[in-house]
Amino acid sequence: MPTKTSLKRRPRCRWCGKRMDKGAHREVPEMLCFVRNEKAIRSRARPRVKTVSEAYQSGKLRAEFIGTDMEDKLMRRQRQMALDAILGLGENGYHIPPNVEMFNEAGYVWNQVANQKPWAVYVLVDGKRKRRRCNNLYEAVLYHRTIHKTHPSSGIVSMGRAYDIPSSLRFKKAKLPKRFKWCPYCGTFRVYIRVLPEQRFFTQIKRWDEKKKQFIWVDRKLWLTECQLCGNTNRDSIFRRSNQPWELRKIKKGVKRIKPRVLTERGQLARQKKRRRVRR
Repeated sequence: MPTKTSLKRRPRCRWCGKRMDKGAHREVPEMLCFVRNEKAIRSRARPRVKTVSEAYQSGKLRAEFIGTDMEDKLMRRQRQMALDAILGLGENGYHIPPNVEMFNEAGYVWNQVANQKPWAVYVLVDGKRKRRRCNNLYEAVLYHRTIHKTHPSSGIVSMGRAYDIPSSLRFKKAKLPKRFKWCPYCGTFRVYIRVLPEQRFFTQIKRWDEKKKQFIWVDRKLWLTECQLCGNTNRDSIFRRSNQPWELRKIKKGVKRIKPRVLTERGQLARQKKRRRVRR
């Protein structure tokens, strides 16, 4: 029977405290145990805070809280504050902006937790943009409610994430004037104006081909435009993806493989080569 002194000498894992010669640690190295339980280990070692502002330094999440349970707590707080704003601030003739519900339904990402103020309320005053940054949507909606009568052009803008156009609004864009585009940071349709001094850039856009009866990608030289409220430009990848023309296709039941309707220049060349081989 082993003595008490021999039990103390047996090595133990410094991360979970279990014996290295028994159970799961018999074939698992100590470093792998840290990798498996890294989040729990960091959560136990992180400093304790009383307010949310203590978790940030210079507007960014402190390194001691990265990879810990603090990220999950801040994410839940963002979601709960947004729900409180949607349910509690829409009164006395004030209507919650529809983009707030869209922001909450789309969920939250790590970038909106790593930054202390991922939201902002933009206002146009004499043609100049002014903003007030906020920590959560409740604070943003509360400030927007106080200024929406004196500044009708104000709006709530996401500073940490760009949002794709929802499927319910994809075909609504065709009914609006051409200058209205989907702004991925405002979460709604905004007027886009040319940047001064004027600039142009090359990119690919979708255009309808009457001969092929389908959309094709073509190279075009476009004017650089920006959102009149937040300043987002049409160079943004999510802007370009959301504002391309959409089409509705009906797929029969049981169909597993569908040919793409939109072809790039490389795809067109590949199709032409394939047809030549078949003819030979």
